[in-house]
Amino acid sequence: MLETAPSEGGLTVQAPAKVNLTLRVLGRRPDGYHDLESVVAAVTLFDVLEFSASDDLHLACEGIPVSAGEDNLVLRAARLLRDECGTRAGARMELEKRIPPGRGFGGGSADAAATLVALDALWGANLTREDLARLGTRIGSDVPFFFGSPVAILRGRGERLEAVRARPRWWMALAWPDYGLATVEVYAALDRLGASADVLPGATAILGALEGPAAGAAAFLVNDLERAARRVRLDGVDLRTVFRQSGAAAVGMTGSGSAYFALADTEGQARRFRDAVRAAGAEATVVRPLRESGQQEAPP
Repeated sequence: MLETAPSEGGLTVQAPAKVNLTLRVLGRRPDGYHDLESVVAAVTLFDVLEFSASDDLHLACEGIPVSAGEDNLVLRAARLLRDECGTRAGARMELEKRIPPGRGFGGGSADAAATLVALDALWGANLTREDLARLGTRIGSDVPFFFGSPVAILRGRGERLEAVRARPRWWMALAWPDYGLATVEVYAALDRLGASADVLPGATAILGALEGPAAGAAAFLVNDLERAARRVRLDGVDLRTVFRQSGAAAVGMTGSGSAYFALADTEGQARRFRDAVRAAGAEATVVRPLRESGQQEAPP
């Protein structure tokens, strides 16, 4: 999923966003985390990172405004790899941020994974992808996903992965409001709400519908965090309703929010859903599930 490409004086990596097609919360663990089961797909919305040799670690960011300080997962991943390898090597790192943060797309985790891959190559560390994925768990639960299959089942905190061979044929409209949600706040709201009385399908029930029409997946797009996310931000735009009113039958929330997605059978349908969201005052784009390394972005 993550591949380095030569660029002027260094390496470039495209870091894809992810969408949680399903997300079931199975319970709270003794360590304070939650056990999950989720079917996740990487999609053709990318951050772009460039790396070149330097005497120390330097990070510059452009695009969507994000911190270039020590809280950025790119810097955290670089320092972690440097400590693991026992090297004093440095790098100049340039992040073009296109994946909106705090919306459930996993962009920060993808950036961290891309950094580990690129600096492993730049510094000649020669760690395996499995080694890099294990390092990634020390940064965030989503990081290991980006070292594997573009579609996978995540379990545990998200670090236990099972590759899925099926490749969805849908187009997707992604939509997000002008605010993000803090994952810790959403899980805290879920704990206060307690278990739902609704009878919902299991996370993996969607697997049989992955390669079929979009409407066939509609009943399986469950996310146990959605009602908690709505409690965290009561005044937010109702993207699910906007998508439904535009004709989308299959709509879901990704991660802990605040972004939603709508599945479509054609690019034209996906563009119609996107345009409806934009008319309602939110941001939206059109993507496809990632099928292979190096796949380019879908039209905006």
